[in-house]
Amino acid sequence: MKKTFLKKLVTASIAAITALSVFRGVPTFADDNDVATAKANGETSAKVSINKVLNIAEGITTPEATFTFTFTPKTGTSSNGAPYETIDSSNGQITDKNVSYTGTDVLSTGQTSIKKETGDIFREVNYTHAGEYVYTVAEKQNVGWKVIQKNGSPIDFMTYDNRNYEMHVIVKNKTTGGTYISSVYFKQVSPSVNGKVKPSESGTTYKYDLFTNIYRKNAGKITDPNEPNPNKPNVSKVDPNAKSLVIKKVVSGATADKSKDFTFKLTFTKASTETSQSITGKIGETSKTFVYGQETTITLRHDQSLVFDTIPAGTRYKLVETGSQGYTASAAYKENGALKNQAGTVSTNFTQDSILVGEKPNDNTITNSLPDVTPTGLLIDNLPFILMIGLGLAGFVVLSKKRRQA
Repeated sequence: MKKTFLKKLVTASIAAITALSVFRGVPTFADDNDVATAKANGETSAKVSINKVLNIAEGITTPEATFTFTFTPKTGTSSNGAPYETIDSSNGQITDKNVSYTGTDVLSTGQTSIKKETGDIFREVNYTHAGEYVYTVAEKQNVGWKVIQKNGSPIDFMTYDNRNYEMHVIVKNKTTGGTYISSVYFKQVSPSVNGKVKPSESGTTYKYDLFTNIYRKNAGKITDPNEPNPNKPNVSKVDPNAKSLVIKKVVSGATADKSKDFTFKLTFTKASTETSQSITGKIGETSKTFVYGQETTITLRHDQSLVFDTIPAGTRYKLVETGSQGYTASAAYKENGALKNQAGTVSTNFTQDSILVGEKPNDNTITNSLPDVTPTGLLIDNLPFILMIGLGLAGFVVLSKKRRQA
């Protein structure tokens, strides 16, 4: 009985090992069930598009830029032991693909990036025979975009994506002759990441978000609030030394106390592209650090200002001035070049919420007004005249009364 059981166990183990060996020996290029792989529809070639993702904060005009992707043939050996197919101008060559941006490309509400695609990268590509074709896919660095600067000082910055990918294209023979692209997948090789890249969209065309660039701009450096093309301004409208944000206190009224400190609470929200944790402003010669997301208290007297030399465009701030008895606060401010006004209520807190600091001028003048004192009571200097008039009226009344009695 035991011998029979052991015999069956050994036989089953040998069968399993044999089956695994057979399956391992079958050459496979890509897993047809892999969600990261773009697949053909029958014998209709798979279509693949590469997306460019441009991260950009609000309050910034999209720059004019063209990003270029290259496809360099790679040598190596396929999983079936055959060499990668040779790529030349007549077989498998993929020309550079471009994605362009202009000022008319705008952020959708609530979004922090603008995505554009190449379209099918295999359009007009010819594969003369079946096999595995492998390419290194990369983005050209530091080309296709021009910095805005004056006297050598830039006001905007572009971070290019330097990742490299292997793109594997599996080409098969059609049953009726010719070839078709059976499957395509990408692997990130620099910096190295395990696994394949999954498409952001699949369907008729598989779309892959391979390259993400970041565009940043310093706030307030486009000095003309009416500049129609802030992404390519006239150099006379650019000032790298212009202040990004100025918050000023003014006290108005003949009897207002211009030596009084007014208390403000400020909270800054970082731009979507910002990586630092704080910004620094100055009141006179005194520096003040503001940590993003944290409420910070300051005081300002008449004609004092909180000045920020350079902060990222796309920053927002909330300002709350503590109410002062008898004073009414109001604000006249520029929000990314747009002039706005806000009125407050006497003796109560004054709040401005979520004000955008954009690429154009940004300032905020908060005026605290105190009404003049209205004189009440009598002036002593006029008392003799008032008494004379009173006596005259009294005499007139007495005289009139006597005449009536007579």
